[in-house]
Formats: sequence, structure tokens, C-alpha cells
Amino acid sequence: MNSSFRSIQILIDLLKQYGIKDVVLSPGGSDIPLIHSIETDEFFKCYSVVDERSAAYFAMGAAQQKRRPAACICTSGTAVCNYLAGITEAFYQSVPVLAITADKNPYYQGQLEIQKIEQTNIFNGVIKKSVNLPIIQSSEDEWLCNRLVNEALIALNHHGTGPVHINIPIVGRTDLYDNRVLAPERRIRMVDNSSTEEEWQNYARKLATTKRVMFVIGQNIDFNKNTINLLNIIFAKCNCIFAVEHLSNLHCDGCVYTYPVSEINGATTLETLVPDLVISMGNNLSAYNLRPFLRRHYKTTDNWLISASGEIRDAYKCLSTVFEVGIEEFLQKIVAFLPQEAQNSGDYKRRWDIEVAQIKINPLPFSNMYVAGKLAPIIPANSVLHLAILNSTRIMQFYKLADGVKTYSNVGALGIDGCMSTFAGQAASTSELAFLIIGDLSFFYDMNAAGLRSIGANVRIILLNNGGGSEFHFFMGKEKIPSINDYVCAEHANVAAGWITSLGYDYYSASTPEELDAVIGKFGEKSDRPMFLEVLTDMEEDARITKDFYKENFKNIPQSLAKTIARSLLNGKQIDKIKKIIKMLKE
Repeated sequence: MNSSFRSIQILIDLLKQYGIKDVVLSPGGSDIPLIHSIETDEFFKCYSVVDERSAAYFAMGAAQQKRRPAACICTSGTAVCNYLAGITEAFYQSVPVLAITADKNPYYQGQLEIQKIEQTNIFNGVIKKSVNLPIIQSSEDEWLCNRLVNEALIALNHHGTGPVHINIPIVGRTDLYDNRVLAPERRIRMVDNSSTEEEWQNYARKLATTKRVMFVIGQNIDFNKNTINLLNIIFAKCNCIFAVEHLSNLHCDGCVYTYPVSEINGATTLETLVPDLVISMGNNLSAYNLRPFLRRHYKTTDNWLISASGEIRDAYKCLSTVFEVGIEEFLQKIVAFLPQEAQNSGDYKRRWDIEVAQIKINPLPFSNMYVAGKLAPIIPANSVLHLAILNSTRIMQFYKLADGVKTYSNVGALGIDGCMSTFAGQAASTSELAFLIIGDLSFFYDMNAAGLRSIGANVRIILLNNGGGSEFHFFMGKEKIPSINDYVCAEHANVAAGWITSLGYDYYSASTPEELDAVIGKFGEKSDRPMFLEVLTDMEEDARITKDFYKENFKNIPQSLAKTIARSLLNGKQIDKIKKIIKMLKE
């Protein structure tokens, strides 16, 4: 019998997929849907133990004897407390016991709700992993529940064995069941050096035969010659692209700078370029629209993650496999098993190249984007470039950089507070020229780092000072918030000239194209002192120019494609409601 609770359906299906057969059941009210669903399923071997103190030990004994994980299930309240001794023993003996605890509505914690205690952290210190499942009310909740259960069940045997806790709130009627055959839940698999050659061969074969493969290359990967050679081999044999931007710091066959297309035409052009398989490596990128685009297609897209730590990052909601190996090791194993006859038709990359080529940069008025266009060509090969998040990162993505320029940005947590300091550390660690492009709010927040004793003659700082946070005008503006300049944008009239001159920099300023053109070339040359360029513009004008550039390159969405996108974002009932509203408005 299937419980009507979606979280229970997900949990039970994954218990079966992970081979957890032995379940110790203790009576109660909150756990009735769990107990009844399991006791009526022939897959499980059930044991009845009334005392939860005994039940946890019983499960540990069964797991030890059968040399596989065993589960125990109890109701809410002090029943959960009674598991503590057995779970503690299992932790110190490294026995894979799965404690599944039913819970009451979490909103009523501390509100005199009967049998409602704090259960989520009750085993802290003696548990490998503890997850608290959501009350499922949306597809987002469903995805989260699936991911958390996968994480918990993987942890039973991952990097050693030990106990794991799943807390599951049961809110609503507990007597609803049916006999429908449910679709299998997504299981996330781990592949590592202990995996068989046959497993690796199967993954290599899938890569070679998949029609559209997108490698998403995040930041903080060091690519050596061997790694690049391996990527070139994969591109020659597989119909793939390497989706990169400046932060990827990768130059090899098959690279496509996807940022201009994804950010300008994220909901239009990309719908014709949906990958069948996404292979992700590295950390974050600055692109905003690539991730939600891939998430929209989670039902038809598969995602592999290369993660030496084995950490589960389900960024696109369709993660199926985590390769717990280094990037170069993954590539070596895959290349070793690629079929000899595999060959890249080049179709997928050609489609991307066509879309990228349609992004045109016409002559721009004096603005942040104008500055980026003038700066990019003068940055020498092998320089360091730090882009101080948001606008500074955005404007450089539309211009080509010399080979070997190492690009950074603090897009991990995306804060303005340490951009100058991070750059200072990077600049102090190289003898090459080091460039920082930074907005005024970021700079003045972290301006003391400009005076560090380690600042050398290789430092080149370009301050885009437009008197506030133009980023908020870019996606919001006065039409939505009339008072936006006061607090959201933090409008100001500060300039850096006095402070920077006192520190011994060669200081320049520019507020016209002519002034910029007269000095920009100097920043690509060596000097005896650090150099600083303060570009003075207007934040509202900067945002307008960037938005106009986006509008000029935006492709109108065909009606048929609009319907496709609507179906991927909305369910049938929501579409029907929208149709009724439109009909009413027409009447």
C-alpha cells in the first residue's frame, strides 16, 4: 500500500533501490503511514520492537550480522530520544543504522503541540548525517526531498560506515493509501576508483552516443597540458561543447563562450539548444540564466558531477551520478573506454556558434561597457584579471581576452566586501601585470586593501565610479522603486583621487572617451609604480546603455516556442487559468 504522503513514497522507493531491506518497527501514531506502507511491501523484512531503546540496538545487531544497513522507525516525541543510546553505540562501532523518525508539523515547534519536540539535531555528535525532509507542497519541495534522502542513504556507506538520521514530518490525514504503481524515484549514484571497468565503460559509451553533451566548466580548475589534450580527444569523439566564460580559464577545442547567449536570450535561444547530458566540473560561474535554464529541463536532462570530495551538488535538479575522482582522472578513465569509432559530428557546437555570432556590439556611448571594450585588448597575455562581481564581471564577458589571462571573481558567496583584498593577494603572488575592475561600492567598502604594503608596481586598478549601485538600475530601476537611489543604490559623490594619490599610485581619471583613450594604453605596460584609473560615469545612464545593448541583441520569441516554454514552466491547470484570465480581459 502506498501512503498518500509524497515524502514517504520517495523514501520507501529509495530504500528499496539502495537495498535496505531490514526494518525495525516501533508502534506509534505519527509513524502509522510509514509502518503500514512498509509492512505491506514484500520487499522489506520487518521486526517488531516496542521499546525504542531496544529497537536501535536491535537494528545495529541486524546490520552487523547481515553486513548491510538496517533501519529503525519510530513515532515522534520522546520515542526519538530513546534511540540515542543505540545510535551512539552504532556511531562508535561504525555500524550503518538508519534512524527514521516521524515528526509533527514543524511550524508548531515550541507552541505546546502534543508530542512535538526538537528532533532535527537530537543525534548531533554521534551521527554521520542528519536530514530533515520537507512537507511537500510543490515540485521544489519534491526535488529537495529526493535529494536529501539520496544524500542520507549514500552517507550510510560513504567514506566509512555509520548511522544516519532521516526526520520526516507527517502533516495531514494518516489513513490515505492506494495501490497505484509509482514511477521510480531518482537515485544518485557514486562512482569512484573502486568502481568496475564495466561501469566506467558504460559511462564512456553513454557519453559517446548522447546527441547533445554540455560540459559546464566552473571556476577554480587548474588545467594542464595533459588535461587539455584529454578534453580535445573527448571533443573529437563526442558531440559536445565546453560551456565556458572568462572565469573558466579554459582554452581548448570545443569551447563556447555561452555567457552572451545565456544572459541575453536565456529564455529564447537556449530552448533550441537543450542538452541531453550536462557534465559539471569546478565551482560557480558569473552567468545568472544558464542554471535556471538547465533546471527547467530537469525532466529530460541528465547531470554528471565530477567532485573529488564526493559532495553532492544538485545544481540542475537532475543529478544522477557523482564521480568522486579528480577531473584529470575522470577524463583519463573516460577517454580510455571511449569507443574507437566514436566521432563528433560537430552539429551541437555549430548551433551554439551560430547563436554566439549573432550577438553584435555596435559602437557604444561612454559607459562601463565602453571601458570594458577598450580595456580588454590592452591586457597582456598571462596577466591576472580580477572582476569584482556583478556589473564588473558582466561587462567583460562580451570581449575577448588574450590567451593565458587568469581570471578570478568572488562569485562563490557573491559579496562586495572582499574584492579588493582578494585581488591584492593575487597580485602579490605574481610578477605579471594584475588588473582589477571594480565598482565604487565594492571599492570604497574594501578601500583599505589598496594601501597594503604588498601592493606592487604590477597592480592596475580600474575603478568604475558611477556614484552608486548601477546593478539595481539594470534589473529594477526607478520605475519599480522611485526612491531606489537613496538606500538600495546608496548614491554618493565620493571619489578616490585623494586617498589613492596619498598611497603613491599613478592616478588617472576619465569622464569622456577622449580622456580614456589618452591613458588606457599605459595600463598594459610595465611601470615603476602601481596604477589607478577612476572612470566617472552616471549609474542610471550606465544601466540604460547596458539594457539597450541587451535589447538590441534580444531575439523575439516565436509563439510556438513560447508555448513550449510555458509548458515547461507551468502545469496544465495553471495554463488553463491563464487562458481564462486572458479570455475575460478580452471580453
